[in-house]
Order: sequence, then C-alpha cells, then structure tokens
Amino acid sequence: GQSLGYGFVNYVDPKDAEKAINTLNGLRLQTKTIKVSYARPSSASIRDANLYVSGLPKAMTQKELEQLFSQYGRIITSRILVDQITG
Repeated sequence: GQSLGYGFVNYVDPKDAEKAINTLNGLRLQTKTIKVSYARPSSASIRDANLYVSGLPKAMTQKELEQLFSQYGRIITSRILVDQITG
C-alpha cells in the first residue's frame, strides 16, 4: 500500500498551478526532493492547471498531498499513484 512516489494535482485556476510550481518545485520532504511541473493535459479544460508531482515520500498520504498543495488554490482532484499489485 505504498506510493510509487508520484501523483497529480489539478487546480481550478491555472494561476494557482503556477504558484504551486514556483513555490514547491525542489521542496525537500522527508528524504525526498519533489519535482512539480505541468502534466501533459488530457483536455483543453485542464491545460496549465494539471500538475505532475514526482519524488513524493513513499509514506505520503492523499490528505498530506492535498494539505500541501491546497495552500496555493482550490484543487479539483488529486491522487497519489500506487503499485497496482500491492495496492
């Protein structure tokens, strides 16, 4: 049930995504340094508001991810990817 170390955060406002990138990219969390960048948009409606986050600590929870990123704006969705075999 551990994170694969990456996830996604989708903001309502693209300006909030930009603020999150500028503030959180390179942040040290536990023993990891996270990388925050724009994700490849799956549709025009989320272009420039969908972030890809890598380097998350394996023990980071969904709630912790949302707490960290919600400081920068309203989040539509977020998720931490986990191993499909172990959950």
